[in-house]
Amino acid sequence: MAGNWKQGVAEASRPEKRGPPGPSPLLVIAGLPKVTAEPAAATINNDRDTRWRAVAAAFPNQDAGFYGDSKAIVELGRLACEFAMAGKRDDEGIPTPSRIAVAYVDVAGFERLWDVFGHAVLPMPLSHPDWDWPKGRHWRHDIEIVNLLVRRAIAQAEADSAEALRLRLEAHRSDDALLLPGRNFHLDAEHRLVERFRGFMNGHLEVAAIEAGVRVERFAYERLSNFYNRMGGTRKKFAIDARDIVFAKANHGQDGGVHEIPADAPIDAALLQRALESRYRFGTPLVPDGFQHDAQREKNVPFNGELFDCVTKERVPFSGDHVNVFPSDVVTGTQG
Repeated sequence: MAGNWKQGVAEASRPEKRGPPGPSPLLVIAGLPKVTAEPAAATINNDRDTRWRAVAAAFPNQDAGFYGDSKAIVELGRLACEFAMAGKRDDEGIPTPSRIAVAYVDVAGFERLWDVFGHAVLPMPLSHPDWDWPKGRHWRHDIEIVNLLVRRAIAQAEADSAEALRLRLEAHRSDDALLLPGRNFHLDAEHRLVERFRGFMNGHLEVAAIEAGVRVERFAYERLSNFYNRMGGTRKKFAIDARDIVFAKANHGQDGGVHEIPADAPIDAALLQRALESRYRFGTPLVPDGFQHDAQREKNVPFNGELFDCVTKERVPFSGDHVNVFPSDVVTGTQG
């Protein structure tokens, strides 16, 4: 990524500006015009009583169709990636940002945000149901209302339900459906888990609906001996998709999968989405780096041209005893 963005990240997140000790969560503010976007982010960044940092990009002034501005969404993703790729970690290895939430003006078209942020972030809609449109203007032009709603979003991101989701994801349970690679986990012949992820991002599904019906079984050594020989352990619980492919979470021996963005790379939505999804899931960091699932058939039956959907290579046949599927749905293994 070009420019002195690392200096900007360091300036916004240096310890004396971050309130209480510990890694800083990041609030990404979407849908505001320039008159309120910059002041709203600055209000959070200048508050010594909070650990939250904020970034915002200016969206068009007109109140209809402003999410159609893909440049503003890509710029917002670029700013978020600057923090996510800065590599700052505390003594326990927790990165900054320790969480990423997107607080967005809840109007038609907000779904385009996920073309950049995917399911890497925690969605936080901003709305004002009692707004009476004085002089025909939307509340997003009123900094006092914006600051009030942004503060409310931070409170919701720290509420019990959000904390429970964070703690669940940090536990990295071997059978957790929320951590599965959504584009490659088949629910049936036509549907993928990623569709439920998107439903959650759009506010249509609760967490329980994401995992409803996902089959989980406990696997003795004999059923996955090659996997246990590589990774250790036995009798672990893993999810199985509609193709009877076992998605076994690998705790060590990872091959990579965290996307970097070269300084001279052209920045687009797909590149930013891969970078963010390789690091975060629903706002929570994926630690350790290289987190992955080993997709395989039980009893060591090899793949023979099994099709997987890789975000960098599109639909590709794979063979061999297993393939590596990373959180961003990059797939590696023996092609053919």
